[in-house]
Amino acid sequence: MLKHIRLLTAAVSLGALTALSACGSGGESEESATWRAATSVEDGGGMDALIEAAQAEGTLNTMGLFEDWANYGGLLDAFSEKYGIEIENDTSTGASQDLINAVKNRQGQDTSLDYLDTGESFAVDAAAEGLLAEYHPQTADDLPDNMKSPDGTWYNHLGGTMAIGCDTDAVETCPTSFEDLLDPQYQGKIAIRGNPTTGEAGFMAVAAASLANGGSLDDIQPGIDFFAELSDSGNLVPTEAEAGTIETGETPVVVNWDYLLLQWADDLSGGGTDMEIVIPSDGTVASYYAASINDDAPHPAVARLWQEFVFSDEGQNLLLKGYVLPGRMDAMVEAGTADEDALAALLPEAVEQTAPQPTQEQRESQQAVLAENWAKAVG
Repeated sequence: MLKHIRLLTAAVSLGALTALSACGSGGESEESATWRAATSVEDGGGMDALIEAAQAEGTLNTMGLFEDWANYGGLLDAFSEKYGIEIENDTSTGASQDLINAVKNRQGQDTSLDYLDTGESFAVDAAAEGLLAEYHPQTADDLPDNMKSPDGTWYNHLGGTMAIGCDTDAVETCPTSFEDLLDPQYQGKIAIRGNPTTGEAGFMAVAAASLANGGSLDDIQPGIDFFAELSDSGNLVPTEAEAGTIETGETPVVVNWDYLLLQWADDLSGGGTDMEIVIPSDGTVASYYAASINDDAPHPAVARLWQEFVFSDEGQNLLLKGYVLPGRMDAMVEAGTADEDALAALLPEAVEQTAPQPTQEQRESQQAVLAENWAKAVG
C-alpha cells in the first residue's frame, strides 16, 4: 500500500510554506537554481545558506525508504525535526530499478525524486545516463576511493552481509548454511527479498549462493542453479520476504541482508516470534548501497542538505542503529565518534570477517547472466 510520511514541524518558516504553495508553478527560485548547480556546500555559499534554501523549498521526495530498513524511519524523523522539512516517502516499492524508472518517467515534475538509495550498479548506470547530480558532501574524504564514484555522483552510505534468518518456532532446526536449505524439512518455507534481476538484495542472495556452491564473483551461474534446485524441490516459495510473511508463517526461513533480519527480529519479538540469524558458513557476500541525488531534483537544496545529513556523524550513527555498516564507520571508529552500543549489536561475524564484495565489472557481467537465465531457471 502506498504510504507517505508527512512530517511538518513548527520550524518551517512562512517562506517555506510559501514555497510549498508555489510548488508546480513552473519556476525555480534563484536560491534553488544556485544549489542545483552547486557541487559542494562551499560552492553554494556555505551551510547556513544551504539550510535557508532547503527550508524555503520545504520538502524532500524519496522512494523506498522503509521505516524498518536501516533505521530510515529514525533518520527521516531526525532530519525533518532538525530542519523543519516535510518528507514525502513513497513506499510502494523499494527496488532499485523502480527508483531509476521514477526519475526517468517524472522528469520536470514536482513529484520526481530528490534522493535515491539504490544498489551500486544501478547508481553507476544512472550516472552514465546523466541522471545523477555531482555533489561532494563535506565528509566524503572519509570514504575509501572504492566506496564513491570518481565524479561525485554517488557514495556508499550503508552496507551489510547476506545472512539466513529463521523463525525458531516454525522449524525444528534452523539452517546455518546454503547447503542446509536443501533439506526437505524446509519445503515451502524459504524465500528471498525481491526479484534478483531488479533489486540488490535478490542479486546478492544469488551471488552468495554461488560462492557457497563452487562459483565465484565472476561466475554467478552456480547460484542460479542452486536456487533452481531449491525451487524444483519445493523449498523455495515465490513470496517476497517481509517481516510480515515471517510472522504469518509464509516464509519462516529467509535469505536477506543481516541488518534487515536483525531489525525484523526486533519488530517481531513483541509478538512472540523468536528469530535466529546467522552468516552462512559455506559462503556469503557483502555489499554497500549507493546514495545519490537526482540531477532533476524538484528540491535541489533539500536534496543536498539531506546528503550532508546522511553522511554526517549523526546520520551515520542513526544508520548504525539500524544494524548496518555505515560507509564512514572506519573513520568514525578511529575518531571515537561511532555509537559503541550500536556497534556491539551487530553480528560479530559481519564485523570481524570481511566478506567479499563484487567489483563494478563483476556486477555488470553477472547481472547480464542473471537477466538471461533467472526466469527460465526459477520461473
